[in-house]
Amino acid sequence: MLATQTLTTTIQNVIDAVTSPLISKKISDNVTENIPLIRFMDRTGHKEYESGGDCYEPLVLMDLPSGEAYTGSTPLKTAQTDTTRRATYERKLIQVPVLVTGTELLRNAGNGETALVNYMETQIDQARLGMINTLAGTSIGIQSSQSDSDLGITGLATFLTSTPTSGTVGGLSRATYDKWRQKVNAVATGWNTDGLISLSALFLDTMRGDESAGAITMTSAGFANFIRSLQGTITYNMPNGPATAPVDLGFPAINYFGATAFPDYYQPSNTANMLNLKYLKLLVAKDRDMSIRPFLTDYNSDSECARIFWAGNLVCSALSRQGLLYGLVETW
Repeated sequence: MLATQTLTTTIQNVIDAVTSPLISKKISDNVTENIPLIRFMDRTGHKEYESGGDCYEPLVLMDLPSGEAYTGSTPLKTAQTDTTRRATYERKLIQVPVLVTGTELLRNAGNGETALVNYMETQIDQARLGMINTLAGTSIGIQSSQSDSDLGITGLATFLTSTPTSGTVGGLSRATYDKWRQKVNAVATGWNTDGLISLSALFLDTMRGDESAGAITMTSAGFANFIRSLQGTITYNMPNGPATAPVDLGFPAINYFGATAFPDYYQPSNTANMLNLKYLKLLVAKDRDMSIRPFLTDYNSDSECARIFWAGNLVCSALSRQGLLYGLVETW
């Protein structure tokens, strides 16, 4: 039993400790490290912090100005060209609650401060895991089909649909702007026939000059089949350009034409995403990257609740540099 402190004081001291900014930073780092795509974006400088404002409005390249041949006496054309537009993305807000009950607080405090700390850490760790599932997932996370007007993150399933000439993302219509269309390719049969051929064709289709996809994500089963397809070849050992040190992801990955291919356990089945991260960023509000608000007592129950908050969105400024491979059956 606690001799020098009252239960109330001990409980409050532990609560204050687990909601400190240092804990928020640890949660932020851990969540980032446990979501494959966000980890890759962070390691390569494409998870960026922002300081607030109404929304995100990146410039989008549309039509290029046309050149012309002329002689010294030719009147030169000066027609104005609409070269850029602005995409618009709202900041999305995500929270996960941390709920502790009075019964459990008293039970664990009665067994000593260590038991109380362990209980609180367990509840926060559960919330951490919940945040990983939420941000990584297909419901409201980065793999979701949430649209600009939905509350969840504008997900990759919204950017990378199988119909590149319809729908709106970033406030821009694919039907109106032909430069605002993702590349797509369908696999007719599977990995054992045209899977790798289709993947390579999509990779080349998303290239522009010296710019190419930097990340290729697929399911775990798809990645296993990808490895099997590459056996006996040297394609994935030949980067397209000067040799660079591989990104240390801490999980299996393959260098494929200079892009890092890796499994993402939240990737929608039968698909692979090809991402040019020069034009795809994860913007995060710097004061809302897993910030923990203090525990508050529920007015009509014996419990206290804190919340872990995140704010930001995926932002794309060149949809035509991104690609979707679909029809990629999971079996060989």
